[in-house]
Amino acid sequence: MTPQEYVPESPLQRALHRADLAVWSLGGVFGLLANFCLLVMLLLTATTIVLRPFDLSFYWIWPWTMVFFIWLSFFGFFAMYVRLKDVRVDFLAARFGPAGMAATRIVSDVATLVVVVVILWQLPAVLATSRGVFDGAILPQGAELPRQALSIPLFVSAFLILLAALLDVAKLFAGMPENVAESHPES
Repeated sequence: MTPQEYVPESPLQRALHRADLAVWSLGGVFGLLANFCLLVMLLLTATTIVLRPFDLSFYWIWPWTMVFFIWLSFFGFFAMYVRLKDVRVDFLAARFGPAGMAATRIVSDVATLVVVVVILWQLPAVLATSRGVFDGAILPQGAELPRQALSIPLFVSAFLILLAALLDVAKLFAGMPENVAESHPES
């Protein structure tokens, strides 16, 4: 069941449902950002290929392609998690009935929280050691992109995943169902 299909029963469930819808929508925004990064990567690569026979090349294309690849991965991190496009074992958990579904929900929320807390815990160290610039990723004013800009989308995604996992824990305690994917690639 996606958040759009659920009908809340109490004021607490309505509040959690609104938050769930907001997180779901934000996942769509991050999916669009990841797709935009992919589009820019493809356009930059196509430009390089098209200009090659004319003996033209721009040295900044390769670094920006790498920057957009990194950002695509980090924006996609949150989008895939919240939009339920990550690896799921619902088909196995469903064989154990409601208890199996509840157990996998708790285990996955705890695992998610542990992973994103570790990632966020590393934020100060990563920012402190990300000195200098990303060579060749030239900004419009002529400066190069600071290295710290590469990891900002990762930490934003990790923070949002933390909030989404905490929201799912709150939904569990409020008696609300877990969001499940509309379709599985296996089906």
